[in-house]
Amino acid sequence: MFCGPRGLRGEADHLFHNNGEGTLTDVSIKAGVADPYGYYGFASVFVDADDDGWVDLLVANDSVPSYFYRNRKDGTFSDESYMSGLALSGEGREQASMGIGVGDYNRDGKVDFFISTFSDDYKTLFRNEGDGGFSDVTFQAGLAQATIPFLAWGNGFLDFDNDGLLDIFIANGHVFLNVDEKNWGTTWFERPQLFRNLDGSKFQEVPPATGSGLADLLSARGAAFGDLFNDGHIDVVINNIDSTPTLLRNVVKNGNHWLALKLIGGSKSPRDAIGAKVFLTAGGVRQRAEVYSGGSYSSSSDQRVHFGLGSTTTVDKLEIYWPSGAKTQIAVSAVDRIVTIRETQE
Repeated sequence: MFCGPRGLRGEADHLFHNNGEGTLTDVSIKAGVADPYGYYGFASVFVDADDDGWVDLLVANDSVPSYFYRNRKDGTFSDESYMSGLALSGEGREQASMGIGVGDYNRDGKVDFFISTFSDDYKTLFRNEGDGGFSDVTFQAGLAQATIPFLAWGNGFLDFDNDGLLDIFIANGHVFLNVDEKNWGTTWFERPQLFRNLDGSKFQEVPPATGSGLADLLSARGAAFGDLFNDGHIDVVINNIDSTPTLLRNVVKNGNHWLALKLIGGSKSPRDAIGAKVFLTAGGVRQRAEVYSGGSYSSSSDQRVHFGLGSTTTVDKLEIYWPSGAKTQIAVSAVDRIVTIRETQE
């Protein structure tokens, strides 16, 4: 049986600076993200959480407080874990945090986080309040009760039905090999979960229909998201422990429209455009998407940004905020396609 992590010796965290000539320098201590307490880090993601143009850092830690580091814009970060509200649950408890989902689920223009946790605990939705703080709104969103029995790992926001609202997917699987022998109300193999975003504030679990991927019992760990077949539907790849990966192909057919963007950074931005933010306005609704790497758990997803448009066939406005600080506004002539956009060279 797995033992720990409390009572076991933890490890420091490491941030490596790219020197631009094929080498890296460990700047963890200098940058203020070295984790002097030796916490049990499971996932991390860089994303501009306060919209000041600089990526911040969220680290999900197992069984201890999580870290949130705000970018000081000088190569260092300030530890604002407790002040931000992301260190603990809304009940003030440490959680066994595993994976990180990133997205603007309520379409208020601010990035929110969804954290997967151990079994016998709810999986936590943190709403960005826009004042440097985040609120645990899991119970209000209807996500608590249904997630408590499951041991969750990889997770993410995705618009699986292209209705313009970000839904939530969770990959589940236990760590105790003999859990089936115990009367604990849980099992080694667990089914994944998908929660439909109803209105930007409430979620409802999609039933695991017999024969569907949501009914598969897996020993899941990693979960990566992307339009693998370039058909406008976000698919999920699950990495299972002691087994082959699982590919869940999205076969939803509802006539909803979509738009995907592949961004290529210019000379002053990363080539892969990591750190870029995209705002799309269509049908009177403004959506936000990020280009980021990491998140989920032990996974990296398709870095093309994807927008579900519902019945709307016209994009009114498309704004891109590049990592360089440049802003681009693009005219989109048609939907239901993947568009490549390059940052203008200066």
